[in-house]
Amino acid sequence: MHNPAHGPATGHPGEAAYPRTAAASGYGLRLAAAAVFAVSAGVLLVALMLTPKTQAGVGTHEAMGLPACGLEVATGIPCATCGMTTSFSLMAHGRFVSAFINQPAGALLSVITAMATVLSGYALATGMSLAPIGRALWRPRVVVIGIAILLIAWAYKIVIHTGMFGVGT
Repeated sequence: MHNPAHGPATGHPGEAAYPRTAAASGYGLRLAAAAVFAVSAGVLLVALMLTPKTQAGVGTHEAMGLPACGLEVATGIPCATCGMTTSFSLMAHGRFVSAFINQPAGALLSVITAMATVLSGYALATGMSLAPIGRALWRPRVVVIGIAILLIAWAYKIVIHTGMFGVGT
């Protein structure tokens, strides 16, 4: 006798009794890929259109009408994301070493954004699911490593930006 928990008459566990059509599943996967592609490619395009403020290493975002960093204005100490827009713009202009020196976490994040653009473009074209990649990245160890990189880069940016220990601007 056929057990409905095993899906259709094939008896394979995990198969749905009424499998989705290829068009329905492909549409959802492509929609998700299109969203990731639009956001990541959009960020890189904006970074390319901006002129990085390399002298201070911060403030490139102000060209988009955004205010200066409140923490930096009030205390002279940059926030954890200060310099990221500048690093994204430097990376988009092919100035990789300058981007890393300016804000290491921003340079790394721009590489991840470029990878997301390529992968989501491929997924959009082929219907591949991005879910396994998302699950692999959204694990406690990966999140903790990401936070640690951000904090280390922030400490580095504070030292460079404020001239602590005779280093930086």
